[in-house]
Amino acid sequence: MKFLTLMILPALLSIPSLAQTSATLPLNQEVQSVNLDQKEFETLYRTDQVPSTCYRSETQGTRNECRTVYDHQCHTDYQQQCGYRYYPVCQNVPRNVCYPRQMCHTVPDSVCNSHGCVSVPRQVCQTQNQCSTQWDNVCHNEQRYECQTIPQTSCQDIPRQACTQVPNVVQVAYSCTKPVQVAIGQQLKLETNARVNLRFQDFSVLGQIPESVGVALSNGRVTLSSQSQDFFFQIVDQTKSEQMLSATEKRIDTTITLHAIRASDLNALSTVKGSDGRLSQDRIEFTLSAYPNVPFTGHLELLQHRTLGGYRTIADQDFASRMLVGAGNRQTLMLGALGIGGLRDHRHQVKLSLLLDLERLQKGAVNPELLNRLNGTPATYEFEAKP
Repeated sequence: MKFLTLMILPALLSIPSLAQTSATLPLNQEVQSVNLDQKEFETLYRTDQVPSTCYRSETQGTRNECRTVYDHQCHTDYQQQCGYRYYPVCQNVPRNVCYPRQMCHTVPDSVCNSHGCVSVPRQVCQTQNQCSTQWDNVCHNEQRYECQTIPQTSCQDIPRQACTQVPNVVQVAYSCTKPVQVAIGQQLKLETNARVNLRFQDFSVLGQIPESVGVALSNGRVTLSSQSQDFFFQIVDQTKSEQMLSATEKRIDTTITLHAIRASDLNALSTVKGSDGRLSQDRIEFTLSAYPNVPFTGHLELLQHRTLGGYRTIADQDFASRMLVGAGNRQTLMLGALGIGGLRDHRHQVKLSLLLDLERLQKGAVNPELLNRLNGTPATYEFEAKP
């Protein structure tokens, strides 16, 4: 086996296992670029045999190995039990049973006319009772005092020691050598060169701002960071390409588009006031004074005045700020997008509530901790109108 020579060992051991570079970019121009380098090293080892103590198993005689076992033993005892028992006693009892029976016989009647007399038979019936003797089996219980012998079985587990002779195995020490991994230096595993292009999307609107963004390369991944308390930064787009130039060299080109929002604009949503509300059959138009261009979620409660008094709920649902159509402070919410059809010619009450869309802001956030300091109070606006 070949090893590195001792002459270069001090230099190899002084190289860190991971080199990471970072840069800070001021937001004073629309596009800036920076090159970052990262070197990853792996440790080289050699195997040395060093003296050690080993152990082997040897059998020296025998020994008793005992364990507790249980014998299940049972015995039967006899006990005399006495008490009253009831036995049925039956006998046949005669009973006279009578029932009616019709008895009939024929008698001759003499029928006479001008030609003479003739004998005509006639049926004569009468009802008579016929009786017979029947025997009924009549039973009753008689009490008798008796004694009998009852067997009772009882069992128990009786412990005892069961011992057997087993080989007596002992560990015997002896001198030996064992392999040990010894670090002898490090060699380059992968060098990553990253070209980062940072595009400040809001430069034409905000111009130069007194803030900076940290750019770092770690484990082949480019990350942004910021400690700003005045601006909220969000990555809205990122493209990346990688190329292996050799077995130990990689090239990364990435372009990151950064969006910035003033923290004061995020907090200003709770103070936005609505005015000039107008209701049509298919839309709601209103003006938001000092409207900040920040993402929010909205809630619409639309009530229709009934002819006989009171209100009927037409809509009570959420919507996103991207559903609004308009320019400047004048905004339009299309009711069809909320599944609401044409409104009738009745007076309606419109209630709007606007709240920062924190879920949308957290996507791609560079300094998400700023969101914890924002005012979470919703902006509300109400008006009444007819379509």
